[in-house]
Amino acid sequence: MKKLAFSLICVNAFASSFVGLDIYGSRVADDTLNLDDSFASRADLYVNKFYTNEESHFVYDVRFIHTEFDSDFDMYVKLQKINGRIKTNFNSFSALGGYGMLLGNDVSLSFLAGFGYASINSKAKYYNTIIDKSNDSNNSMLLKTGLAARKQFENNFTMSGGVYLKYYFNNIIDEKLISEFDISLGYTFANNIYTGLKIAYINDIVKGGSAGLALSYKF
Repeated sequence: MKKLAFSLICVNAFASSFVGLDIYGSRVADDTLNLDDSFASRADLYVNKFYTNEESHFVYDVRFIHTEFDSDFDMYVKLQKINGRIKTNFNSFSALGGYGMLLGNDVSLSFLAGFGYASINSKAKYYNTIIDKSNDSNNSMLLKTGLAARKQFENNFTMSGGVYLKYYFNNIIDEKLISEFDISLGYTFANNIYTGLKIAYINDIVKGGSAGLALSYKF
């Protein structure tokens, strides 16, 4: 009886659907610009579903990503030093679906694939050149696939993460085929709110490690 009651509690605590917001930051590395402030902020707004014990094994992840940085810079063109300010925004939307399965009572595994769309816009102002400003925009459809997992511990601590591959049909960043991963560890409260810390390797206008806060609500 105790084992049955514990199993029912685990299933209830390990909800299948989530809406969440991840906010984190990283550093921009640019080979051509010397940035005064290389900090880039990123926000992920998402709705996803992990498999628990339903009849249907269908799972999904729908996600909007916004990354931006704004900084003064200097660069050299034919030995001339040019000063200015640049602001870059990267936006991405993806809709993935796939197959979910349980490993034990509290680990959900999702195999996902789908399509998305991404755009990048950079605006620059120059302080000491004849051309005072420039604007560059690009966009691309993308293919995304990956593996996501979520584990609920007995004490309501929760670990989740994913590994993904993205393929951009157009050259809007340095490479068409990129990889990303993330992992978060936090606590799920009795009111179904989860909060935790997230670390990630991202690869859009920022390439490298990132850290921040993860928030979600399970329903």
